[in-house]
Amino acid sequence: MTTRLHSNNNIGNERTKEILIRIENIILNFVNSVCNNDKLMINLTKVSNWSSCIYGDENHLITKTLQFQSQRSRINYTIVIYLLSKIYKNLMTKTSCTTRELYYGDTILFKHSYIVRKALIDICCLLGAKSWELGITLTSSGLVAGNLKIYMSNGKILDCSDTIEGIQIPQDILEIDNFKSKAKYILIIEKNASFQKIINEGLLKKNKCTFVMITGKGFPDINTRLFVKQLSCKLNIPILVLVDANPFGIEIMCVYRFGSNSMVHQNEMLCVPSIKWLGIYPTEIESLNLPSIALTNLDKDRLKSLLKRSYINTNYKLLQQVSITKIK
Repeated sequence: MTTRLHSNNNIGNERTKEILIRIENIILNFVNSVCNNDKLMINLTKVSNWSSCIYGDENHLITKTLQFQSQRSRINYTIVIYLLSKIYKNLMTKTSCTTRELYYGDTILFKHSYIVRKALIDICCLLGAKSWELGITLTSSGLVAGNLKIYMSNGKILDCSDTIEGIQIPQDILEIDNFKSKAKYILIIEKNASFQKIINEGLLKKNKCTFVMITGKGFPDINTRLFVKQLSCKLNIPILVLVDANPFGIEIMCVYRFGSNSMVHQNEMLCVPSIKWLGIYPTEIESLNLPSIALTNLDKDRLKSLLKRSYINTNYKLLQQVSITKIK
């Protein structure tokens, strides 16, 4: 058994051709618009907001027409076309680049690295493609430690038990061939500080074959989520998540379990609905006599966002915890 996402090369080649044709059509429409002095527009199929997002149902997807008339919006259009050209070249030459390389390829155009990531999300919607299908190697910030060996396609073996601070999750998840583990469960930790504390106190060595531990260092990047998804599919063992009992902690748990608003078109490959929330629950703060602080305005805004999500409102236990947090 392997964890390759594309086990059939013919399927992969056909998919690449399909994406290339879509890019060519977009560029052709762009050229025609310029020649005819028409408005520059791009149709993106994406989710409008969490109130219309139903987990596991594509009915919440809507088509938005983005017009590019102002100076700022024309820059955004330029960014999309620029990135499409890079993606096209990657797919044609069967090469890849990182988001970091894209940013440093034209720092004047992008201004900040997050603009590259934001534009790539729109491009995925535009092409109907997953991030990892575009010849762009996603950056991993997440760490993994514990009873797990990762077998890469180049023959390299990553032993996650032989580490003093965790092993970085591979940059190219598609190059993972296999996992081997005797672990009984996977534990996702919100914060890197807590992750490191568990390692430093020797809990992994004391429980050598008990668990695999992962941290996304806060909100997980795509690679970390994809890695968790692959572990879930192949190891078939329980996955627990430990987060803070605050709005952002709850949202991080939800991102692993239900997916994110911006990446809704990729959630099937990224979220793991079977994940169990280990705690800490807001309802436990008083009973455990834990210290707590008042919610900030940012916390309150995050709570409002959580309460708009259908998977919260249709899950009594989750709704109860979010409601208790709101009261506090």
